[in-house]
Amino acid sequence: MEVRELLQKYHQGKRDFSRLIFRDRWLNWVDLRQIDLSYADLSLSILEGVDFTQANLKGVNLARADLTLASLYKADLQGADLRGADLRGAELGYVNFRNADLRCVSLQGADLSNAVMPNGFVVPNRFIVQRNRKVPAYLLTTS
Repeated sequence: MEVRELLQKYHQGKRDFSRLIFRDRWLNWVDLRQIDLSYADLSLSILEGVDFTQANLKGVNLARADLTLASLYKADLQGADLRGADLRGAELGYVNFRNADLRCVSLQGADLSNAVMPNGFVVPNRFIVQRNRKVPAYLLTTS
């Protein structure tokens, strides 16, 4: 599916794009709130500033995707592959990362307030990853 077709269908009211192959695409600063991209492949895509608020992203492949400044507020990323993804400055409040793969993720400036991490740990409110600081490893692992 091409970018134009996805946006057209979304604006017509379609929300279910589960299992979509949308690899290595460029889609910036668009509103995709409450979209269902469960088990879709968005790896290597540039999704800067996209609004994925309350999106169903269970099992999605976002490996090496650029999600800089994206909003994933209250999104469900359970079991997602985010290896090497760039989430700098992203809004990640209340995101469900349970069993997600967050190895080598860039989180500088991201707001992780109340997010559920891969191991089930709930991040405290107002937790913003500071520049040049690493997120503790225990938050990023599933065990």
